[in-house]
Amino acid sequence: MAGAAVGILVGELERPEPARYMQVAPTVVAEIDADVAFEHGRWRHRLRYARVRPDVSVYDVPLLLG
Repeated sequence: MAGAAVGILVGELERPEPARYMQVAPTVVAEIDADVAFEHGRWRHRLRYARVRPDVSVYDVPLLLG
């Protein structure tokens, strides 16, 4: 995908190398379960997919910048 941001996800202490991710254009809203545990510069737990939210527009979700 041209112009897409590519980076590294850091987390999961048992994983030897960080997982790669690619930023894509938002087209659907999904609900996730998340834990705020952050230790040694890493998130301690994975995000867990809960469900698709067809009742919420991608424009209703605030951007997390920073």
